Amino acid sequence: MIFEVIKLMSEELKAYIAPLAEQTLVEIGSIANMVNTPNDTILLSLVNVEEETALRNMPPPFQHNAAGNLERKQPPVFLNLYVMVAANFSTDANYETALRRLGRVVQCFQRKTIYTVANTPNVFLPAEAATLKVTTELYSLTFEKLNQLWGTMGGKQIPSVVYKVRVVEEQAEMRLPEGPAVMTVEGQFTQFSPSS
Repeated sequence: MIFEVIKLMSEELKAYIAPLAEQTLVEIGSIANMVNTPNDTILLSLVNVEEETALRNMPPPFQHNAAGNLERKQPPVFLNLYVMVAANFSTDANYETALRRLGRVVQCFQRKTIYTVANTPNVFLPAEAATLKVTTELYSLTFEKLNQLWGTMGGKQIPSVVYKVRVVEEQAEMRLPEGPAVMTVEGQFTQFSPSS
């Protein structure tokens, strides 16, 4: 669901920015390849993934399948994503435009913080994403961490903002072996006499 969440964010951003700036592109891509993106582009890039530890200790659920057997699957992994949104405007003359576009990004994610497939326009995702529900919050990096992040990405720093997107659920399709439910317990009791 990682891709689906970032796709959801990009579609929301496209719908918000299009009436205000028709020529602005909103794309999903790596900040490391920023030089290859066209001018006047807002780029969404995944910069970190962390497990939501508060939801880690769920017991494996058992459920009945169509054959009436019980099947067990491992509990899903819940993730928080850190998504950087950067405004790519390469010349100094366009720096003002980059700051304006970045302001629109902040407005977009401030006006609505809960995202689902149902409340996001023009999003076409697979059926398994129908229950997707995530929240976004502005995540502030220190100057040192921001410098390290841009240094790691190998690019010059441009106007950007980082959002923490929680909680993304990842679940494998493979289930563990199944079997019939235990309905009764039978056994024989034998009397044990201690030897003298």
